[in-house]
Amino acid sequence: MHAQASQARQYARPNTAMTTLSRPVPFILKLFRLIFKIGGYLSPRLAGYAAYKLWLTPQRYNTPKSEQTARHSALIKQHEINNKKIVSYQWGTTGDIVLLIHGWSGRGTQLGNIAESLVNVGYRVLSFDAPAHGDSTGKQTNIYEIADTILTLDKTFGPFKAVITHSFGGPCLAVAMKKGFTVKRVVNIAPPAATIGLVNKFATMLELSSKVEHELIRCIEKNFGDDIWQATSMENNINQLDSHALVIHDVDDIDVSWHEGQKIARAWKNAHFIKTRGLGHRRILRDPAIIQTTIDFITGSDQFINTTTH
Repeated sequence: MHAQASQARQYARPNTAMTTLSRPVPFILKLFRLIFKIGGYLSPRLAGYAAYKLWLTPQRYNTPKSEQTARHSALIKQHEINNKKIVSYQWGTTGDIVLLIHGWSGRGTQLGNIAESLVNVGYRVLSFDAPAHGDSTGKQTNIYEIADTILTLDKTFGPFKAVITHSFGGPCLAVAMKKGFTVKRVVNIAPPAATIGLVNKFATMLELSSKVEHELIRCIEKNFGDDIWQATSMENNINQLDSHALVIHDVDDIDVSWHEGQKIARAWKNAHFIKTRGLGHRRILRDPAIIQTTIDFITGSDQFINTTTH
């Protein structure tokens, strides 16, 4: 019987809580919505194909000032993986090694605060820019390619003491684990439960018509197989894993609902679930209390032993 998610810790920060679960609509998104509205009227099939290509294309962002320290302190290397140059970041020189996996349109340095804290307690840390992300090459990528990157890095740097993922990094790790990647402890921060849910959110964000969304799904199934929804569902891929997991999700996350993290924790055999408030989807990666909780879990602190409750 699956252990239920622990509700023992809930961090409430009323002074920093978000007052709204919406954000201003960028001009580029308004433009895309208009293009797909017109394109969907003229040719739903072509609009669906264009949406499919956009679905596979992560946005690249400049490294913000908050990540510059992590970038400058890292040992940066390039690795040839599946005909792409993958950039890795390494911190620390001694101790067990921990792998960090960023989310869609993210960067390896996004988890830099966590990396610094891990090094301070004696770990080595490896992070990387996924294909078509950050400084790695490529314009498009997908969950399978990122999972293969994880498997290749494991052969070079593993075995890893633990893995910490953010957002889409969770499903990518789950696919890698289904392919043979093993690790004893996993921390998933703000993970999405199912790929089809991500597609639905993508279609909603672009305000795609039902016909265009249908064509988008048809293109995905044509290129990756009809079973892609089950094969890439994190909720499905982790339900037989023996690894110990910690799932952390914020109730004010407007990118991925905290209910999805709760689903992951409930599906995992040995999982703890922690609900936070006022940290959103990305600020949670820099929160000192969350970082300390993550380290406590990785080190096997007594507070995480036999604490799962219904």
